[in-house]
Amino acid sequence: MGDIDEVANKLEEEIKILDGLSNLATGLGTEKDKAYSNVWNHSGKNFDHVSLAARYREDWISQKVIKILPQDMTREWRIFESDKATEADEEFNMDKVFRMAYQWARLYGTSFIVLDIKDGRTTDKPVNWAKLKPGCLKSLNVVDRTRIVATGAIDYAPMSITYGEPTMYQFVNQPTMIHKDRLIRFEGTELPIYEKMRNLWYSDSVLIPLLGLIDNFHTTASAASQMVQEANIDVITVEGLRNMLQNPKGTAATLQRFSDWKMIKSVFGASILDSTETFDQKNIQLGGVNELLWQYLRVVAASVSIPATRFLSNSPSGLDATGYSDMVNYIEVLRGLQKDIFEPRLKVMDTLLAANYGLSIEDFKYEWGNMFPESASDKEDRLGKTSERLVKMTEQGILSTQSALDEAINQGLVSSTAKVGIDPKSIKEGNDGKGKDL
Repeated sequence: MGDIDEVANKLEEEIKILDGLSNLATGLGTEKDKAYSNVWNHSGKNFDHVSLAARYREDWISQKVIKILPQDMTREWRIFESDKATEADEEFNMDKVFRMAYQWARLYGTSFIVLDIKDGRTTDKPVNWAKLKPGCLKSLNVVDRTRIVATGAIDYAPMSITYGEPTMYQFVNQPTMIHKDRLIRFEGTELPIYEKMRNLWYSDSVLIPLLGLIDNFHTTASAASQMVQEANIDVITVEGLRNMLQNPKGTAATLQRFSDWKMIKSVFGASILDSTETFDQKNIQLGGVNELLWQYLRVVAASVSIPATRFLSNSPSGLDATGYSDMVNYIEVLRGLQKDIFEPRLKVMDTLLAANYGLSIEDFKYEWGNMFPESASDKEDRLGKTSERLVKMTEQGILSTQSALDEAINQGLVSSTAKVGIDPKSIKEGNDGKGKDL
């Protein structure tokens, strides 16, 4: 039996050496490699919500990491086809509610929108969706995970959309049980189910992977500040200085002597020294510190998928850089987050709003507004290029004149009253419709 174990151990050692990139000559990938013993451990920093709150309140970088994405995702809210749906959405301030819910989820790991629903059931029962009537939605409140705890059974139904999550919650220091149907849950950094179990059924704060990097920035900035204060150091060589400092009177006289020298130098710009004394000045070179600080900030911005031009209000860097491609990519990221995070939760809210105001769910059809409206010059340039493209496609026979006009109307190039072969001015002037050919 011992021989079998010895052979197995040897095979295991061989597999360890051969599994992955290694170099026996340099020690890369072997026990001689300095990184061989690196291990990632659970820090448990998500449990310390007090430190997370302190960082948010005291650190401007953490504030930007937490606030920018929710702000930009709700910068321009939904555009409804129905005016009544718009009024219903605005009455409950849905854009602000969703912004705050996602913001606190990013800070603490998890947050909730608490739904005060009047459906004839107690809060520990599922929502009776079939019995919702006008006036059923009383209020909405955003609560972060520090004020609400998971309790009761866990949803282990394999086909459930809330698989692996608690079925009941409870406010801190409150006995009332709240069913999961009466909460809309938001996540920070989502975790696998077993990691979420270790984390008291919460997700992680998005700040946790950035804590070291942010601390390094502040440490470097603080050190640079100290260096600036001592960038120029005066050095005076005094003959017999050690003998002068051997008694209190000599020490006091020496300190007074150079205190007066410093004042004279500052006031009159002159240095008065004895013939046996020499004066020199040491300068600390600060080159490269500025770039190091900016590099820290750029890495933080990149880690949360925010362009440096938005995160730092900094002009684009690089040859012929305009920042346009970065902003396009950023808008695509925001659209993806709106689709993945907001839209599933908005379906629940729209159902409640429709019941609360006696509307049809069809009234809540919407499109997302333009988060970053184009400037006047950009719009003019876009319309000009579109017009040229339509003219070329019409001349080449790819589009008919009517199809080109329809597209021009959709793009806002011409009025919706424009017609092929008719001067729009003649329509406004009330003529018989026979005007100049277009």
